[in-house]
Amino acid sequence: MLDSIISLASMASNVYVQAIASSQKEITATLSTDISVNHLISIFIALMGGWIWKVTGIEVLFSISALLGILNSIYAATIKTEPHR
Repeated sequence: MLDSIISLASMASNVYVQAIASSQKEITATLSTDISVNHLISIFIALMGGWIWKVTGIEVLFSISALLGILNSIYAATIKTEPHR
């Protein structure tokens, strides 16, 4: 679930970077860094999920995932959008 949230946030940041960047070179450098950082975080989250599963059981892991999914949905509902012209 955390990996999915990070992926969605990455897509949003890609759009944002393209909107505010002053050059294509800046976009490329920023997005390359973003991909590298996201990859490291994804590996850490997978290891953490395996550890939670081993220590507490699969029920706790899936309960945490469900809670994160609900929190993600609540947060997404608060995002303001500009009306179409």
